[in-house]
Amino acid sequence: MKPDWDKLGVEYGKSKNILIGDVDCTVHQGLCGENGVQGYPTIKYRTKDGKWEPYNGGRDFNALKQFVDKTLNTGPSCSLAALDDCEPWERTIMETGSKMTKSELKAKIAEFKATVDAKRAEAKKLDKEAKQLEDELAVWEESGNKPEGVDQLISDEEFRAHCESRTCALAFMPHILDDGAAGRKSNIAMMEKARKANKADGGPPMGFMWVQGGDNFDLEEKLGLQFGFPALVVLNLKKEKFAVYRGVWDQGDITRFVKKPTGLAPLPKIPAFVSSAPWDGKDAASGDL
Repeated sequence: MKPDWDKLGVEYGKSKNILIGDVDCTVHQGLCGENGVQGYPTIKYRTKDGKWEPYNGGRDFNALKQFVDKTLNTGPSCSLAALDDCEPWERTIMETGSKMTKSELKAKIAEFKATVDAKRAEAKKLDKEAKQLEDELAVWEESGNKPEGVDQLISDEEFRAHCESRTCALAFMPHILDDGAAGRKSNIAMMEKARKANKADGGPPMGFMWVQGGDNFDLEEKLGLQFGFPALVVLNLKKEKFAVYRGVWDQGDITRFVKKPTGLAPLPKIPAFVSSAPWDGKDAASGDL
């Protein structure tokens, strides 16, 4: 019965004359006793003279609604005969409309109907546009579900997007002039193997990024990377913790460090990463410094 009773409450939820309510008799025992409630559920309705009478009809939604419509006053409480029951805006319309001629009122009603129809058409159009935008949003979101990898850190915005909500492993690679394309690709491949190993072992979701060492001098000093490159840092912005790998640049040791960083310390306030151009995968052009 409860679903049908709740549905009945929604049906008359905006009515000023009808209130569909319920009382928990295990909490309000006195009130239920005063009104002669002996079994559950008990339905009572209030008559015009203020008396509470038992309802003994059907208890499905249709039977309940039929009884309410037939027995109780479901009509609008605001009318010319009961202006005191009107809201201020309702009373204004009532008084204005009552002073109009039949033809004037007919024209006014037609005008309002046209406005309502136009607004409904507009709402339907907006709803259609919103649905299209929702579909496009879903596609935009899906477009970001590309396979994870070791991404180049080209801006502070990219760093935040990758690392704001998860732990990140950041590799500071030697300058392209020092290591060349082959050396850089080898170092990136080592980070990729560490990433795959962490994922295969069921490690926590992590972001993996690399940046050219020396391009962020102040930030690198804050993290204590004065010993040179390549260097590896694991950090968590939310927990404000970080750890620097200080061992030999070896695949096995790097992989173990990524899985279980040692030497965790409070993360200092670091400056923003400088922006850099995406690496083209080649050696430095002749004459580059």
